[in-house]
Amino acid sequence: MTDRELYEGVCECIRQTLKKELPEIRESDRFIADLEGDSLDFLDLIFRLEERFSVRVNPRELERRTQEALGDIPMIVDERYTEAAIVELRKALPEVPEDELFPGMSINKFPGTLRVKTFMNLVGHMLESQKTI
Repeated sequence: MTDRELYEGVCECIRQTLKKELPEIRESDRFIADLEGDSLDFLDLIFRLEERFSVRVNPRELERRTQEALGDIPMIVDERYTEAAIVELRKALPEVPEDELFPGMSINKFPGTLRVKTFMNLVGHMLESQKTI
């Protein structure tokens, strides 16, 4: 699958989820703040991506990989990301500006950082992992 096909598929899922015409969706758009999705829309989008691309999409996979990279170092303390966690999350989310991921950030703010490109990367990662199975 090409990057363009992946982008178009993710955009179509977003349009169906939000049930509105979005003339232009950019890879840098934040699902919540820019496209005006909410937490229920977020869940619906995950479902649509799974159906469209025949993959299991788990946004928590980013956190799981971060904790795996950290080993015994805590990722979250008092519902906030540690400095070490932010370093790893920035590696996993190069599409998110550094100032949006910061040490001490509340875990509740994390979904607000996710962009169209993030969903493309999640789906792409899952499609790649299916090839190696």
